[in-house]
Amino acid sequence: LFCCVMTTHDGVFCLGQKAASEDEEEYGDNQQKELALEASSSIYSLKEPLLLKCNPNDSEIGGKEAGEANNENVQNDSNNTQSKNIPLILTYTFIIFAGRSMWSQSVLSAMVYLLRNNNPESVGFLTSIMGVSQLVASLPSGVLADMHRRDYMLKVGSLVGTTAFVVTVYASFSEIFGALGVSLALWGVFYGITNTSISALFADSISEGERSYYFTQRMMLTKLGCTAGPTASLVMFAILGDDWTMKDCAIVMTFGQVICLFGILILCFLRDEYIVEHNESMALEVERTEAIVSITEENEVQQSCDHDTEPRESQKSLLCLPQHRAVPVLTVISDVLAGCAAGMSTRYYTIFFIDNLQLSPSIVSLLYILSPLGQMVMHKIAYISGRKVGRCQIVVIFKWIGTSFMICMILAYKHHLHVSIVCILYLLRTSFANATSNLTKSIIMDSVPRNERGKWSALESVNMFSWSGSAALGGLLVSSKGILFIFYVTAALQLVATLPLIVLFERVKD
Repeated sequence: LFCCVMTTHDGVFCLGQKAASEDEEEYGDNQQKELALEASSSIYSLKEPLLLKCNPNDSEIGGKEAGEANNENVQNDSNNTQSKNIPLILTYTFIIFAGRSMWSQSVLSAMVYLLRNNNPESVGFLTSIMGVSQLVASLPSGVLADMHRRDYMLKVGSLVGTTAFVVTVYASFSEIFGALGVSLALWGVFYGITNTSISALFADSISEGERSYYFTQRMMLTKLGCTAGPTASLVMFAILGDDWTMKDCAIVMTFGQVICLFGILILCFLRDEYIVEHNESMALEVERTEAIVSITEENEVQQSCDHDTEPRESQKSLLCLPQHRAVPVLTVISDVLAGCAAGMSTRYYTIFFIDNLQLSPSIVSLLYILSPLGQMVMHKIAYISGRKVGRCQIVVIFKWIGTSFMICMILAYKHHLHVSIVCILYLLRTSFANATSNLTKSIIMDSVPRNERGKWSALESVNMFSWSGSAALGGLLVSSKGILFIFYVTAALQLVATLPLIVLFERVKD
């Protein structure tokens, strides 16, 4: 303010000298108006202080003020740098999913299936154990993550994960079904503690307007990790003899557990101090600036408010939900329904490949390699399309396309088409149906305040619970109705899961 006054004073003084000349009186009036406008705009401008237009050699005070202004600019530039949590969380995501996909994606289902004498109900039962334990751990973890430090919760999760690693290795080689259930319960607690805190910490570490980008990057790394795991499984099964045996499955599971251990160690290096603190303050500054500008346009704003009174009143609630809760609630409902649909069949694709298609471990691993690669491509396409068309619209379109390919896969198998055609339709189905989770997560995080993101992240474990519970139900249906029946039910539920997002077409801002 002092610099603005001094600069304005100098300009007025110059204008006074010019006004003394009768020949340049009109020019002086115009120059005075230009300087007044320049000084006025400088008051509201933080990016180009008026002091920077002055010569720092004019006075000692001007030099000191210019130095302080330069220091402020450097500090602002440092605030805009990327949070240290972002690369650590992205690295953790790749490693943990590479290890998890190696031991949990296909090998676990095959191992349980062989251990229980080809009983598909046991596969769903163990999956439900992991889902229930994750739900029990995630809900209080989400509350504690919002009340206390999130990095403390991640350290507790790393301790639980290390214990789960030891128990799983023991259960794999001892071939004890009960010990395997305990190990999966521990892994469920680990995911329940870490997923809620790390999702909230990741969202807090990203600047406003960039969450869709970084959530897409993280999801692509998830799919890349899900590709790396089956790749290692393919190599190991080829070396071990390419046959479904308990010993070979135990060796592959142990190798995947070791990979997960490196990801668990990364959790100890995440810090709450690395979050981006200035996001909300910047939003407040924007609101204050808009308020200042609106004072000069009070009449026009009042008229526009009068015209928009009725539409705003009609948008206060949606389906008995408050306006500020409608978007996250309906998005979570859609995710839970989609999780129920996916969980009913996901664990049984491996059984379908082993029993119905008679595929070897190497071919099954190859399918699980190609599936995440296709999802990575579709994730990128969904992100780009979501910015142009709309996130909710793209999620619905991709879900419908994935459901269509699933129906085609079932029909191709029933009409005894070649196995390769069935596998290609499976890959197309998974690529489209599983390529939109980053968009729904970004919608939720953009629609809730920062101090509630831990709780909303905990709702993902409700999704995991529904996924696991439907897997147990799927096991019962496989025994009574057959494996193709649960594929039909999955396709129907995935269509139903898009209905809440259709309601949000006009409400989600992209």
